[in-house]
Order: sequence, then structure tokens, then C-alpha cells
Amino acid sequence: MQYDAGVSVYKRIDSKKDRITKYKLTAAKIILILLCGFMLSRVKFRVVDGLTITPFGMAFLISVINKRRSKETIIAFFGVIIGGLSVYSNDADSYVYPILAISILLIFYIADKAGRRIKTNNICIICVVEFLIIESIFGSQGLSVNIAFALIESLSIIPVFYVVNYGISCLDEIKHNYFFNMEELISMAIVLCLMVAGIGNIACFGVSIRNIAALAIIIVIAYAGGASIGTVIGVTMGIIVGVTSKNILLFISLYSCCGLVVGVFKETGKIFSALAYLIVSSIIVGYSVTINIYGAVEIAVPAVIMLLTPAKFIEGILQELSNEEKNRIINEAQIDGVKSEFVERIENLKKILDRLSKSMNKLSGNHKLLVKDKSSAMIENLADRVCSNCEMNSKCWGKELNKTFFEFSELIEMFEQGKGKINKNLKENCVKSNTLIKSCEEFYNTTTVNEVLKERMGEGRQLIAENIAGISQAMDDVIKEFTRDVDNCYELDKVLKKALSRKNIAYKNIYSYTDKKGRLKIKMLMENCYGENICGKAILPILKEVLRVPFSISDEGCRINPETNECSVVIEESPKYHMLSYVASIPKDGEKFSGDSFNFGKNKNGIYVIALSDGMGSGPDAGLESSVAIDIIDEFIKCGYDEEIAIKAINSIMNMKFSEDEKFTTLDMSMVDLYSGELSVIKAGAVATFIKRYEDVQVISDNSLPFGAVEEIEYKKKKKKLKHGDIVITISDGILDVDKNNIGDYSWLRTYLEKATTNPEQLSRDILDKAKELSNGKVMDDMTVVVSKLYSLY
Repeated sequence: MQYDAGVSVYKRIDSKKDRITKYKLTAAKIILILLCGFMLSRVKFRVVDGLTITPFGMAFLISVINKRRSKETIIAFFGVIIGGLSVYSNDADSYVYPILAISILLIFYIADKAGRRIKTNNICIICVVEFLIIESIFGSQGLSVNIAFALIESLSIIPVFYVVNYGISCLDEIKHNYFFNMEELISMAIVLCLMVAGIGNIACFGVSIRNIAALAIIIVIAYAGGASIGTVIGVTMGIIVGVTSKNILLFISLYSCCGLVVGVFKETGKIFSALAYLIVSSIIVGYSVTINIYGAVEIAVPAVIMLLTPAKFIEGILQELSNEEKNRIINEAQIDGVKSEFVERIENLKKILDRLSKSMNKLSGNHKLLVKDKSSAMIENLADRVCSNCEMNSKCWGKELNKTFFEFSELIEMFEQGKGKINKNLKENCVKSNTLIKSCEEFYNTTTVNEVLKERMGEGRQLIAENIAGISQAMDDVIKEFTRDVDNCYELDKVLKKALSRKNIAYKNIYSYTDKKGRLKIKMLMENCYGENICGKAILPILKEVLRVPFSISDEGCRINPETNECSVVIEESPKYHMLSYVASIPKDGEKFSGDSFNFGKNKNGIYVIALSDGMGSGPDAGLESSVAIDIIDEFIKCGYDEEIAIKAINSIMNMKFSEDEKFTTLDMSMVDLYSGELSVIKAGAVATFIKRYEDVQVISDNSLPFGAVEEIEYKKKKKKLKHGDIVITISDGILDVDKNNIGDYSWLRTYLEKATTNPEQLSRDILDKAKELSNGKVMDDMTVVVSKLYSLY
């Protein structure tokens, strides 16, 4: 048997619902890019008489070009050109920027078609050269002045580019759960303020649109983010708007004070914050200039805008600007992740307890396996007591075997019915009829007592199955293990969210942690991708690029919640090794069922477990004993718990005697860490395990006792380091005991393995055939061989 690690893929049900990780340019993004280019290209700074610079539009265009997105570049280009034309004058500056924008766009287009990227340094050099040429030819000043002005204009683009590029990059992180520091907040504020400054002196009925927009943005952000953020945006807005006008002190004082006051009064609510803003702004404007109807409107309208702003919008601003709020949201997500992990472990424990209960219920009915043989055994015992020394034995149990057997069976049946009579034919032919009746009565009474005792024992075992002893202790162990195992990785969550968001991969939640082995696991919640395999095609490469470690999807694959249509997947560090196992088995001659049980496969912690158990004797009774051990081991190991808990549980169950005979069960368990290649072997009464490395064969043996032999089992874990191509051979004692004069001698198998094939499937069959050959074709005991080979993946 070989476990199939493949995961079925969901079929695409609707082509319109395909989730593609390509970048999508929405209508909102188009408008935003166009507006940003338009506004920034309108911002002018007067340096000296005769020199006014507008470097912000070009800086924005260069920033967009750096992202290498053709559609965004075209949109930004048109925004910059339209914005520049809207403030056109007859100066040389008015046409030098459009010419520069066209040339840079053409160079970008050519480089993009050639699959190359334009460096920022080269773009800056192009700007300097073009400015020098155009200003030298068309400049209205002298040549030296024109060259000086050209250098100032061209070189001013470089620092402005870095400021604008930093701010644009930070704006891209909005809605990505990214934590902004003060420098990033200021850079975003600068870009926003430059856009407001780009409105210029446009007025509606004498009311300045720029002032209304500036004050509305300041007080809304201050109400959402608090006094510190309100002051920062106010000062930044005041400086930029003030520089583009001629009253910088008024704008700085007005905007910063309004942001500070609204932020301070935010806890009182919108109405009191708006009133505080109106009072402070009126005082500052009234002290600086004369208030008229237009100024009053410019102050009042932003207050109305703040009052009408939806609470959800303000909450969204708060979540982006406040690191404390983001921490709260992330902590809630982490708590939910911990809860789901804990619930999953408790559910796994419930499965284990259910398995224990079912196994004990199976074993409580072991005596039923003997019901078909009970009548025969009673007849044989009765005949041994009465007929063994009788001179008529050869006649009754020889020539008339069937007749005598039937009459004895009928006699026992009469006693079971309470009649206690012997039939006429048996009474006439049996020379010890009186002794027979007396012996039958005694034997039946003894058997009846034994059956009552067995029934009571079965009831006791069933009661224990319903009330598993030690449940509280097992729960304590699991809880302790849980608190020790799970180590949350909050900082890593932030990095992963940022990396995925930059690649435009949608997700709902990310929860990363390290397990008890110190290996990273990442739980992701996202929308159903309808079989597009977004996890394998897009997410795994990003994780490898960010963390420099290969990752793979866990064996559980994707889990789709039918109610929410959400997909949850666990991504884990990829194991270095992979293991394949093959088994060959045959029951004892004359038996249909083998007393050996086995299992193999990988658990949640990346441990490949090979378990083989040999029940006492052969047949279904022995197979039931061994299957209990394998079932418990499988459930514990599959859920990721330590083998110590499973071994103690098996021994406790086996110590409960299931019939008048002693019952023992062996266990041979090999655990291979697929990350390190380390092999750990645990034996409980099992024979040797063999490790084949080409022609070198190592043997691991132990003299431990089987389950059920002692109340507290002691075992030793023996370790070996495996390499690529190593083969682990696990066998039952039937393989070795082919020579009854040398029970347990494994020298022949060791010698045989040195020259044997390295194909695990073929080797399992060859070992079984060799054992049958050495036992002259007779199978005197159940024979099982499990051959497992280790392969390196990288």
C-alpha cells in the first residue's frame, strides 16, 4: 500500500470567476493617476525673478516609469501634459517639460520593447542635457544665466523625484496592513498637499477652492488620526500651499492649529470638534486679515464636509494611519488563528479518544471469536476426561467418530437446556455412561461460571471504554504541548502581507507560527480560486523569494468552506526528503487472516512513520490485537502528537487481559525526520530493523518486552542518520524464524541484503520469497516485510 499525496483540483465552474494574479488597472486607479499627474504638474515655485520651476509633474512621471507598468505610464504622461498645458505661458519652461516628458516616454517604450529597464540616473542625465539645450537656444536671458537656470530646473527634479517616489510608494501600501512610520506619513502628506496646491487660484464665486479642499482634508484626517497626525498634515499643507502663494506664515499657523485642535477634541465627537475648529480658524483669520463673506464660507464649508463624512470612511482612515489600530486588528486576527489551531487540536484529541473507545469495544468482545470453537472444545475436554482410558476408545472415536461426536454434542446441548439427560443410544453403547453424565455436569457448571466471569469482564471493559481512564491527564498533556509548540510570528505576518499585496494577490488573513520542531507554518484564508492553483503558482514563489526557504502546500491541501466560499490552506517549509514504502505479507499456512498489522505515512510535523505490530499467535484474534496497536499509533502520530503518549496508551489497553490467556503485542516503529533525515527506532518486543546503504547493512535490535507484559513499558529510542538512497527494512518475526533451531538469528537476512536489489518494491517481495524458500516453502508464522526508501528532493 502506498499513500497518495496528490490533491484533487477543483474544476473551473465559471470563466468569469477566474482569479488571475496579473495586475489589474481599475477605473478608480486610472482617475487617481490622471488626477495626480494633472495636479502635480500645475504646482509652480518661483525661485527668483524670471525663474519659476514646476518639477513635480516630471518627478511623478519618472516615479511611475520606474514601476514598469506601461498603462500607468501612458495615463501619467497624459495627466502631466494636460496639467502643464493648463498653466501654459510663453516662457521656455512651458514647452521644455512637455518635450522632456515625450522624450522620456519614447525612451521608456523602446527600452520596454527591448526587455530592458531605464535606470533613474540615466533619466536624470537626460533631463539635465535637454534642459541645457532648450534653455540655451530658447531662453530669454543671457547664455550664462540660461545655463544656470537650466541646471537649477533640471537638478531640482532629482530630489523632488525621491520625495514624490517615496510618497507614492507609501500610498501603494494603503489597505495592505502596513505599519507607517512618521517619515512615511510625512511623505504621503507631501504628495497629498502638492495635489491640493495644484488647484492653484481657482475660485468659485470668489471662494477659493484650494483653501476649502486643504482645510477639509486637514480636519477630516485630524479627526480620524488624532492631534499628532493632524498637526503633521497641517504644517505640511501650510508650508506647501504657503510657498505657492505669498503668505506662508498665515497658512502654516491656520492649517497646523486647525489640525491640532480637531485632533485634540476628536474624543468629544464631530460636533464639538467642528465647533472648536470654527472658533480657532475664525480667531486666526480675523487676527491676520479682515474676514469677509468669502473667507467665512471658506472656513464653514470644511466643517460641513467633516460633519457629513461617513463614519466608515473616517474609520478606514484611522485604520491606515494609526499603528495602534492596526495592531488591534492584527491581534484579533492572531487570536482567531490561535483559537482555530487550538480547536483543531482538541478535535484531533477527540478522534484519538474515539479510536481508543472503539478499539476497547472491539477487544471487549474477543471471547466471541471463540464461540464457534466452544462446543468442539467442550467435547474434546469431556472425551479426554472420560474416554482417554476406555477400552472402547478406538471403536467410538475411531470407527464411529462422527456418530460419537454428534451424540456428545447432543448431550452437552441437553445440559445447556437444563434437562441433564443422556440419549438412549449413547447410554446403551457407552460403558462409562454414569461417569460421562457426572463429568458432563461438572464440566458444564465450570464452563458456565467461566462464561459468567468473561461476560462480567467484557462489561467492565465496555465501561472503561465509555469512561477512558486518564482523560484529564491526556488533556493536560495536550494543553501543555499546545502552549509549548505554537510560537506566533507577528513580524513575519507583516512582511508576508506586504509582499503579497505588492504582487496584487488578494487574501483575507495570514497567520504564521512555528511548530514544536521550530519549522515555519503559514495559514492563509482567501477567496476560492476555482482550481486556478493560486497557492502553487503565485504564493509559493513569493514566499521563497522573501524568506529564502522552499515552501510547499501541506498534505491537507485546500479546504473550501461551502458557506462562505473561502479557501483555507496551510503552507509549510518543504521537507528535504521524500520516502516511499512497499509491503509484502502472507499469513500462516492454514489461516486466511494475518496476525500482523502495519501502517506508514507522513504526519503533520514532517515525520514519516513506519509501524509494524505482531499479535500473539496468528489468525483474526492476533490480527485484532495488533490492529489496535497500529490504529492508536496511526491516530496519535497522524495528529502530530509525541509517540510516548501513544505507547503508554497501547500498553495500558494491552494490560487489560481480554481472555483467560495472556495476550501480548509487539511494536516496531521507525520515524524518519523528512527535514533532517534522522531515523528514530522504537521497539517493544520486535525483531531487528535493517538499514541498507548500497552493500553496507546496519542492524538495529533491542531486547525490550512487548505490550501487555509489564504495567509500565520502558523503551529506548535509537537514532541513525540516513542519506539519499538509504533503505529501511522492517519485518515481523515470521521472516527470521525460518530455522526453529536458530530462533531470532538474522545473519542470513543481513548477508542476503548486502547483494540484494535497491528497488524497494522488488526487495519487499524478494525478502518474502527468500524466507519461504529457507522454510522449505512452508509459512510457519505470519510473514510481513515493509521496505521504505529515502529520496532527497533538493
